[in-house]
Amino acid sequence: MKKKRIYFDNAATTPLDKKVAKAMAEFEASFFGNPNSIHYEGQQARAKIDFARAEVAEAIFAKPQEIIFTSGATEANNLAIKGVISFALAKMNEKPHVVTTTLEHQSVYNVVKEMEKQGIIEATYVKPNRDGIISAEDVIRAIKDNTVLVSVIFVSNEIGTVLPVRQIGKHIEETNAKLSMKIYFHTDAVQALKYYNCHVEKLGVDLMTLSAHKINGPKGVGALYVKTGTKLARLMEGGSQEYGMRPGTQNTAGIIGFAEAIKTLKDFEAKQKIAKKMNKLAEKYLKAISKLKNIEINGPMGEDRSPDNINFTIKGMDQETAIAKFDLAGFAVSTGSACVSGSSEPSHVILSLNKGYKEPSATVRVSLGKQNTEKELGAFLKILETIGK
Repeated sequence: MKKKRIYFDNAATTPLDKKVAKAMAEFEASFFGNPNSIHYEGQQARAKIDFARAEVAEAIFAKPQEIIFTSGATEANNLAIKGVISFALAKMNEKPHVVTTTLEHQSVYNVVKEMEKQGIIEATYVKPNRDGIISAEDVIRAIKDNTVLVSVIFVSNEIGTVLPVRQIGKHIEETNAKLSMKIYFHTDAVQALKYYNCHVEKLGVDLMTLSAHKINGPKGVGALYVKTGTKLARLMEGGSQEYGMRPGTQNTAGIIGFAEAIKTLKDFEAKQKIAKKMNKLAEKYLKAISKLKNIEINGPMGEDRSPDNINFTIKGMDQETAIAKFDLAGFAVSTGSACVSGSSEPSHVILSLNKGYKEPSATVRVSLGKQNTEKELGAFLKILETIGK
């Protein structure tokens, strides 16, 4: 009899919700027209996209025309950062400055690093303390006279830190009231949408990145919220799709699935109910894991941590060995972001905690989903007790 596997890598991707799969299948069976064609079949598909755009916009209290569908969060983050910088370069007489953090996903961190390397921008990377916390003041202090963009992740995909986006947004709004050239504020909210209030006006953001497959939707589709009036250059040349910001035929079925996944989240109260239940589970096992020999928890405890994140380092064991052992035991876990999960080196996020880990050491991320149970976590802890010895 085949042993049941337990999936603990929901920060990388979540299982496709059955309602989402059904909505996509029904759409594909009935609406095959190109949404940019003017005939009846095309306009039927276009109408479905319009309804989906409205659903996504409503979830973050935005206007439908402020939602740009992309191939995923990586494209959305690139569009936000490069789009703002490209426009700023045409208007400024000095090198533009970007403020970001070392907790960012690679699709933000590496983009900023590469632009800095090429001499296009100046950049400041705000580091967390040993517990993975970055305060609003830390980010605000990094802003300079030539700052054009602040890009801060809402919830760290690796160690679960919840950053003070609302406080940063408020300060930027107050600062912009005194400036001739606006500082734009972008947040990667990919890991935040399922539990937190992503009300764009209350957060004070100009740009927000979202992804479908982190909320039990399909892979290959994301969105960038672009506040009305935001000056953004597009990255690609082509057609006039997505208000001229993202040329190319839309992934219509994926967009339908994205909207359906948004519906499954329901309202903020429902999200909080799930978060509370998950937080209770995660905290119990974070405390249990922290008591094990040669293991150290990464990231903050309490309300500064996302309720689905358990991240720890096993000292004296390399990452490949650790992940292989868990996999053989039937557990799907990761070393961090799926974008660098094949690396045997600690990520830039773990290194920025400045804990001085000596090699070998293995960082393990357990990210929970709504399908996971206490029984599964209990089984994982028993395996960890054996592996960590």
